[in-house]
Amino acid sequence: MISRNSTGGFTLIELLVVLLIMGLALSIVAGFASAGRTGLELASGTDEVANTLRLARVRAIARQQAVSFTVTADGHGYVLDAVARALPRTLTAAMDGAAAIRFAPDGSASGGAVRLAGGGRVRVVRVDWLTGRVTAGEAR
Repeated sequence: MISRNSTGGFTLIELLVVLLIMGLALSIVAGFASAGRTGLELASGTDEVANTLRLARVRAIARQQAVSFTVTADGHGYVLDAVARALPRTLTAAMDGAAAIRFAPDGSASGGAVRLAGGGRVRVVRVDWLTGRVTAGEAR
């Protein structure tokens, strides 16, 4: 039998428990969101470097002179045509092998690869020496 004097609602303890559970759930979700953001930055940085290398090849062909691509000393950017560009701070870039990738006027290249790392993952942008073709993918 329900008493007519009882009022509906929640106690203070019940509200605190619900707020505590919601706070824990939010902190777990926030942790996954930051990991996902780093993955997006890695994919975006890889695409940016790959497209810059393709641009370098096109410039070499169009200008009929060699064009070089290098990674900055701190690993947080790259240099093309003496213009430095920054990558997101969560990423680091490094050259595999040679210190620079050089594109010739005929479209060929010195070949090489650029490794980008971030969030515990590594992606590689490769340049074929014979054709100058640029490909990007997961590190092997």
